Amino acid sequence: MAQVVVLDGTAVPTPAHYRTWSATLAAHGFTALRTGALAPRQAAQAEQAGLVCVQELALLDVSAPFVIGKVTTGKVTTGKVTTGTRRLRESELGIAAEIDAAAFGLTWALDATMLADIRTATPSHRARVVMADGRVAGFLVSGRAGRTGYVQRLAVDPTLHRRGLATALLRDSLRWMRRGRVRRAFVNTHVENTAALELYRRHGFVELPERLRVYEGPVVR
Repeated sequence: MAQVVVLDGTAVPTPAHYRTWSATLAAHGFTALRTGALAPRQAAQAEQAGLVCVQELALLDVSAPFVIGKVTTGKVTTGKVTTGTRRLRESELGIAAEIDAAAFGLTWALDATMLADIRTATPSHRARVVMADGRVAGFLVSGRAGRTGYVQRLAVDPTLHRRGLATALLRDSLRWMRRGRVRRAFVNTHVENTAALELYRRHGFVELPERLRVYEGPVVR
C-alpha cells in the first residue's frame, strides 16, 4: 500500500489526479493506496474517484498565546513528572516506529521512513523524544509554515501512559511554536481517541466543526 499525501492543504485533487497516481503506483508494484487526512472538499473528490473512507479524525486548533504551563530551562514540569526532551536522532527512527506501532496499531503505524518523510512536510520542523526508565518512551514531530504550526505525530509507549510524557512533548512543541511566533496551531486525532482529545483540550485546543477523513482504494492501471 502506498500513502498519498496532499502537502498543500488548499489543493483539491480531482478523480483524474487519482487515476494518474494510481497508474504510476501500479507501475511500481503497489496494489492499494491510502490518502492522508483530507478536508471535506478534498474528501468529496476522493469519493468520486471511488475511494472508501476508512477513518474519521477530529480536527482541533489553538490560537496564541499557548497554554504551556510551568517551564524551567531544558525541562518541562507536568505535575506528575519532571522530564526533559531532546532531539530525535536518525538512529532512533526505528525505535520511534516501534512506539508508533504500539500506540496506533499496525494498520495505522508509520515506519521509520515515513517518520523521516513527515519531517519534510513543512518548511521548519522539530522532532523530539522523551525518556523514561532510561529509554526512549515517546516522540513528537511538529511542523511550522509561516505563522501556522502543526502537531504532526505524537506517540508514547502504551505501557508508560499517565506519567506526563505526552504532556512534556506537547508543551515542548508549543514552546517551540511560540518562539517561532506561530499564531495558530492545528492537530488531528481519531474521533474516539479520548485520551488525546483530553490532552489537547487541556492545552487550549478546540475541536472544529469539520472532520477530516482518510480514504483507501485499490490501485488500477
